[in-house]
Amino acid sequence: MTNTNLLEAMTVRERTKKILETISQGLFEREETVAMAFLAAIAGESIFMLGPPGVGKSMLARRLKHAFKEGRSFEYLMSRFSTPDEIFGPISISRLSKEDKYERNTESYLPGATVVFLDEIWKAGPAIQNALLTVINEKLYRNGEQEVKVKLQALISASNELPERGEGLEALWDRFLIRCFVDRILDEDSFYKMITATEIKEEIELEEHLRLSEHEISLLTKQINHINVPDEVLKVITVIRKFIARHNQQLESNSEEEVYVSDRRWRKIIRLLRASALLNGRDKVNLEDCLLISHCIWNTPAQIDLTKDWINQAVYEYGWQSKYNLKTVDLQIESLQKEIDEQTREEKDMYVNSPQLVEGKYYQIENFKSWYDKILEEDFELLSGIATDCKLYTNTGRCEVYQLGKISSTEVEIRVGDGYQRYKLKTVRERKKGLVPKKADTHVLEHLNDHANKILTYLNKVAGELEEIRKQLMDGTETHLFINKVRREEMENYLNQILKKVFDEKMQVQKMKEAYGGNLV
Repeated sequence: MTNTNLLEAMTVRERTKKILETISQGLFEREETVAMAFLAAIAGESIFMLGPPGVGKSMLARRLKHAFKEGRSFEYLMSRFSTPDEIFGPISISRLSKEDKYERNTESYLPGATVVFLDEIWKAGPAIQNALLTVINEKLYRNGEQEVKVKLQALISASNELPERGEGLEALWDRFLIRCFVDRILDEDSFYKMITATEIKEEIELEEHLRLSEHEISLLTKQINHINVPDEVLKVITVIRKFIARHNQQLESNSEEEVYVSDRRWRKIIRLLRASALLNGRDKVNLEDCLLISHCIWNTPAQIDLTKDWINQAVYEYGWQSKYNLKTVDLQIESLQKEIDEQTREEKDMYVNSPQLVEGKYYQIENFKSWYDKILEEDFELLSGIATDCKLYTNTGRCEVYQLGKISSTEVEIRVGDGYQRYKLKTVRERKKGLVPKKADTHVLEHLNDHANKILTYLNKVAGELEEIRKQLMDGTETHLFINKVRREEMENYLNQILKKVFDEKMQVQKMKEAYGGNLV
């Protein structure tokens, strides 16, 4: 997606990628958090970071301001004694004394900043909380008698704890659409690079042509609203909502582990997915974007992995299945097999040899030179082509363990000495109904071929699309800018599973054609 009014020589995606790479320099294992903070800023949302002190949360905010032309940052460590003056600016004495107006000097404080970082946010008092709600919701700050449009593009908050229940912080907590857990550096190589680096710059230098102007942000904001949301994405959200409902039903009322996502929050999530699609250079949301929902619906640390599992399952098992109608393909293959059976086979009486039960529970092994020549019916049914330990019985019920493998419905192989020997079970001749081939005319075969070829054509189309997506994931040409390496590997593994299913279905249809002679028509 290229917009010449917005970006002259590079696409939205290329510019976003360069911004993220620059901001992330030296911030080991923080690439995803940086990406989500930038995405939040473009979508007009706020982000909360949960994690211990000293993991680079404030540095991220200082760097993010450079993504915007004339960007300014404001940061503050909250305490129980913090006052509105410290956040929104002191009262203007001259205005108060000369004009009798109660106004603040806001320029160097939150209302005048592009990027704001508020540490230990939950320690803020009610006066600050109420003002923050208006700032986050409407991007307005009431300064005396007038409402001022704040310059805020990104509000980043952090704490090493979550808001306590019953403290009146629920409304503020709900306003942080994106929630990220920021831990200490876990990878040893990254940790060694961090502690041995001679310098990690607090500030960065972002080339001027990469920085976003107010006009460009305004254009992006308008474009977000025109990004298409396809049905498979909406179906994923429906599945996630069902997971949430089922989880909550299993909890006691008012449990801290209840997952609540308001309608307003879902609307904001959709906007976030649209922003992700736009910055990735697409005109519609895709299933990869849905993985970002995992940052938006957890309320406690215990829910982080739980909600991620829900979203993975919704995207992989339902989203992709819905996108490519694989369940419908399964039904079509079943329908084809039924047609083949009806048109190219007929039912006739057949005589077959079946194992004969002895004493109502054993099968007899013929010509086995041992007293232990009986096998339990259920043990025989469990045998496979691979030899395993199995008990054989005598007429008196005594048993001994041998190594057996099943060759067919009436034959076994038994380890005798250093090798295996084949033995038949005692059988009885039975009359059964069975399907036998019948000659079908050319018209019938052409009809079956038409049905089979339509399925194969669709499966080839799906396989081609999946191979292309898989190739892009592997060579990085279309790597999702807001999804980390681990999630991309999960996606690649699942794509491989779907590809295997598609290839298996193709093979199944080809074998069905061979069985009725369709390849010869």
